[in-house]
Amino acid sequence: MFIDFHTHRDRQCQNLINLQTLHVNTDLPAHSLPPTCSLGLHPWFIAMSSWEEAYQNLEILAKLPEVIAIGECGLDRNIDLPMELQITIFQRHIELAETLQKPLVIHCVRAFSELIALKKTTKSVIPWIVHGFHKKKEVFQQLLEHGFYFSFGAAILSDRSPVVPAIATIPQGRFLLETDDRDDISIEQIYDRTAALRQVSLVTLQSQLVETYHQLTSLSRINRRIDTIHSQPNLTE
Repeated sequence: MFIDFHTHRDRQCQNLINLQTLHVNTDLPAHSLPPTCSLGLHPWFIAMSSWEEAYQNLEILAKLPEVIAIGECGLDRNIDLPMELQITIFQRHIELAETLQKPLVIHCVRAFSELIALKKTTKSVIPWIVHGFHKKKEVFQQLLEHGFYFSFGAAILSDRSPVVPAIATIPQGRFLLETDDRDDISIEQIYDRTAALRQVSLVTLQSQLVETYHQLTSLSRINRRIDTIHSQPNLTE
């Protein structure tokens, strides 16, 4: 089984979990969602005049079972949208992810200090997964120490990428793999490269990442079971 944890392509195969990410606008309908997906307000596409209405739509759609994660969402210093507003919208995503107990898929560009600060101040306990991570070792270590998870993609195919040492040494259970918006590479290529860098077999890597995926995405189901158990009457009383 392969898992493409973050992709903009609708690719359905028997041996693939394809977590397609969609930007939510004011009129994205529930019937258009793929079987497994991640929903959020991407910073690039946020309209200042209508983001609150779009977020209200997200709140409705995010409760559906096919929505596995919240995002992508986050912070980007390379766009014109004011950082203060970006933080406000991102905080709304954090609250939603906590309420629904679904992991948060994060887009972050030149704002890692703010990202770490928000994780500390919100005291969020759901997984925060930085997608498409390709930054230098120092940033990687900081995020790792603060409990972040990672999704690695095309960057690991280059020997010159600063993230290559990270993929070789990151602890099991702290990462997944993705193709993002690249239609010229396959998730199978990403898996093969990762297995080589980590010096494990492809079968072993697949098994490890299936386990990680289920650990990160089963929070809401686990909590629903716990709530059900707690709500049942104690017949021994």
